Amino acid sequence: MLITTMLLRRLVARLTGTRGETAERSPPGDPQAASDTTGSRRLRWRMPWLAWQTLSWVSLTLLAPPFWAIGALQIINPHSDQPFFWNGLMAIVPLAGGITIVLTNQQHYRAPFRSHRAAALYYFQRSMALSCVLVLLLLWGTHAIDDLVAPLAIATPGSHPGALALWMTGLVAAFGISSSLHASILHVWLAFLA
Repeated sequence: MLITTMLLRRLVARLTGTRGETAERSPPGDPQAASDTTGSRRLRWRMPWLAWQTLSWVSLTLLAPPFWAIGALQIINPHSDQPFFWNGLMAIVPLAGGITIVLTNQQHYRAPFRSHRAAALYYFQRSMALSCVLVLLLLWGTHAIDDLVAPLAIATPGSHPGALALWMTGLVAAFGISSSLHASILHVWLAFLA
């Protein structure tokens, strides 16, 4: 076979989205050809894999609003009443992002995502749940509820325990959404090809 023929077949395969020789040789009703055609619609990892995953993790960490907002406030005034809490809150962003990247890659390895939207939704759900659980554990472990959330609940009219639970739910959900929403879109955009 001439090299020009091979190059033309490869070019046609890329332009049409089929697998070239496999699609040309198989009969019309062959299920293998159908699986090759649907397989080409699956998302693929960008290569080199580790470099793109690392770039995704670093960029989603640095672009997370809680990370840079708390970091900027810590740079302005590093003396606070809860230093471990604020540093721990910043550490949750890369920790949750890294764990969620591993979970998303494992899911993609087992059952490849078919669209960027499905991959982003999967990432967002896992990342938000993990971020919220880690923030709740940090609030509970550092006893920051009494110092940070209780003054907000006292200022709110209504029963104190109900207002405290409402404020905690709102703050934890706001942290989870603000650290996960951009990350899901950014990771899928950087790590996967259609």
